[in-house]
Amino acid sequence: MLDISALAFALGMYLPLELNTPLLIGGLIAHYVSTRSKDESLNTARRERGTLIASGFIAGGALMGVVSVILKSAGFNWFMTSWSESNSAEILAFFMFSILCVYTIWDSMRAKRVE
Repeated sequence: MLDISALAFALGMYLPLELNTPLLIGGLIAHYVSTRSKDESLNTARRERGTLIASGFIAGGALMGVVSVILKSAGFNWFMTSWSESNSAEILAFFMFSILCVYTIWDSMRAKRVE
């Protein structure tokens, strides 16, 4: 009715901004790496490689979440509340996220054309 993708509407409506922002940046990276060449097969290879890299990051994050729960259940709690609430933690998180974005672009652009 509004001519808006159902997925985009659902993401914007139900997910908080801190979850939508990485999705938006990932979409911008996908657009960037898949439009750098006039060769459509090269663009497709780059987009698929970027999707594979992003999927690996998602799987790695999920696995580390499971490891974190196991450690916390075993009584190991290394969470530093005072540091996590500081500006240093936010700066480090932004820096690391930027590195992941640059790596994703760099590695996606290395994809070879599919024959």
